Amino acid sequence: METKLLNQAENRPKGFRVGMRHILLLSAMGVAVLGGAASFQLQQDGSHFPRGWRMAGIDLSGMSLAAARQRLEQIAGAWNRTPLTVEAQTPDGITRWRGQVTREQLGASLDVDATLQHARQQVKQYSPLVRMVLAWVHRQTDKEIAPIVRVDDSRLRAWLYSVGKKVETSPRDAGIRYLSRGHWEVVPEQPGLRFTADVVQRLTEALQRSETTCVLPLEETPPRITRQHLQPIDSEWAAAVTHYSERERNRSYNIRKAAESINGTVLLPGDEFSYNRVVGPRTLKEGFRRAPVIIKGELVPGDGGGVCQVSTTVYMAALQAGLRIVQRSHHAFPIHYAPPGMDATVVYGAIDLRFRNDTLSPIALVAEAKGGRMSVRVLGSSIHKRQVAIQRVVHAVLPAPVKTFPTNKLPAGITRVADKGQRGWRVSVYRVITEPGKPPVREKVTTDYYRPQARVVLVGQGQPEQKTPPAVAPASASSVEEQQM
Repeated sequence: METKLLNQAENRPKGFRVGMRHILLLSAMGVAVLGGAASFQLQQDGSHFPRGWRMAGIDLSGMSLAAARQRLEQIAGAWNRTPLTVEAQTPDGITRWRGQVTREQLGASLDVDATLQHARQQVKQYSPLVRMVLAWVHRQTDKEIAPIVRVDDSRLRAWLYSVGKKVETSPRDAGIRYLSRGHWEVVPEQPGLRFTADVVQRLTEALQRSETTCVLPLEETPPRITRQHLQPIDSEWAAAVTHYSERERNRSYNIRKAAESINGTVLLPGDEFSYNRVVGPRTLKEGFRRAPVIIKGELVPGDGGGVCQVSTTVYMAALQAGLRIVQRSHHAFPIHYAPPGMDATVVYGAIDLRFRNDTLSPIALVAEAKGGRMSVRVLGSSIHKRQVAIQRVVHAVLPAPVKTFPTNKLPAGITRVADKGQRGWRVSVYRVITEPGKPPVREKVTTDYYRPQARVVLVGQGQPEQKTPPAVAPASASSVEEQQM
């Protein structure tokens, strides 16, 4: 048996063994070649993008990272200058505003380094073998790489703020329009518009996605006071009137302007009125004019002169309506348009007039300055109307001291009154308030002291006046003759 097998092996052709060695050698060489080619291909594919890859409008197919960087830097400037169309739409889909702004103006910029780093990480997600096979078979893998965009939040918000001033509107509360005594009407409220809270996020995402349009939604802002709030107002609680001279044009203008700011003010139960907040700064920039004002007890020209007459009239009306007085200051000396103890001075940023609606009814202030007559009315519900009696108690009236000053501008012995001065006062104000279903309550409101203002008299020290003798008419010829005779 063994002899037979041996004979069979000996009978095989010798060339067979030689061919096998050749095949093995060729196979080893092929593997080496393929390995080298694969290694070279992998090295190449590790720094090149696969076919079908795109980024920011660039075809990256087979492009190296260096070439991609150069191309991306070229288009970064154009990307930054690309306009973005922005629309502001109301809740019902109406475009309230439309405009264009460049990405750069919104604080956006394309980050080249970060974008390439992100793209490289995307390439590495494919294994080397997969990249090699895809390259050999020319298989395309479509992929869009989003560029990395940096957004300056402060610049974006600054632009939104500037647009908001054009687009957004404040809600308008319902109000009262006074027609005549005992007659008024309710002015309906009107909602406002504002950007929704997510507009910054919407703009940021549109920039990061390189979009060319972005819609910013608007939402309604409800008013604080509606018609329903004002329905209970059916009665006039109090009215106060002071008078001014229309000949003082600047002062009259300031009075009318301040009255217009107050007219229609509504206070819900618990609300507080602030004269300085409602009227605002009394400066030339705000439209007021220069007129006499009291500063440190002296009457001097100043911005907004006359507004204290409006605050005084408002104070008198609030007193008569029985509202709680929170802050009030009197003038240094009595003024001509209100009794001592009934005035209220104001200085923006320093002295305010404040009172609170401590009733259960909404109230409205009606202020009007016309024809030298400044009037303020308080309207409210007849159910919660308070009966108020004002009592003034004068504790002392102090005469004005007299101060004399010599002057050479007047002849000796001649006097002239430069300032009439003011009497001083010490006075208290009380009021008796009767609410429906409650007993009367007497309260002390204020005790005020007005220091007297000196009467200034100028006494002449100059040269006495020269008395001119009366002129004598020349005698006629006939009279001369008579005398001679």
